[in-house]
Amino acid sequence: MDMHAIAGVAVLLVLVAASAYRDALRNDPLNPFRKRGAHRSPASHNDEAD
Repeated sequence: MDMHAIAGVAVLLVLVAASAYRDALRNDPLNPFRKRGAHRSPASHNDEAD
């Protein structure tokens, strides 16, 4: 493998890890400082009403 392929795979792994971390923070049920549904968009709220 050349250096560009290794760097590309490393960047993809970092992006996947950052995305998983953000999802885990958003769905954290143990965080007492966040209100439930405080960061939901109105579109996702309307989708659940159907």
